[in-house]
Amino acid sequence: MPLVEILSIGTELILGRISDTNAQWLAQQIKQVGSCVRQVTTMRDDPDEITAVIHEAIERGATHIITTGGLGPTPDDRTVDTVAAMAGCGTVTDEGLIAHFLQRLRRSGQNKISDHMRKVAIIPEVATAGPNANGWGHCITMTYRGVELFILPGPPREVRALYPVYIEPALREAGRRSNL
Repeated sequence: MPLVEILSIGTELILGRISDTNAQWLAQQIKQVGSCVRQVTTMRDDPDEITAVIHEAIERGATHIITTGGLGPTPDDRTVDTVAAMAGCGTVTDEGLIAHFLQRLRRSGQNKISDHMRKVAIIPEVATAGPNANGWGHCITMTYRGVELFILPGPPREVRALYPVYIEPALREAGRRSNL
């Protein structure tokens, strides 16, 4: 059975400025597909803390780790750089995301990608990015030390749009393989 850990990243969560509705919703969805949530951890936007918690989850036997938060355009959003450093790789601009952003912008009569959008399109070079048909936030997927990581944005609307497209099928497939 897939063993999942959910990592909620955001200093605003620790300070109580916003509620972590993502973890609760994700845990419900994960249970429905027959996977097991082993632990939910909330942490600050701190690279050392993010790295330590991911390593601890792997040591506890997680097969899948889902992170939410830290993918935005502001300087405190450091999840991508942290995960890339952890994996010993650099980052790249995902041209597929840039094309997706341009397509969405053109629908509203715009045709220029902002610097903020370019930052959001940066992913670890060993990862893939899956666009969001219902928003700007995307799902970054990579394997690290044999564990599948799903790196999601923080807004609940984005998480709820991405989960059924990228994470649920992976968990269902992992569950199917474990039952063979």
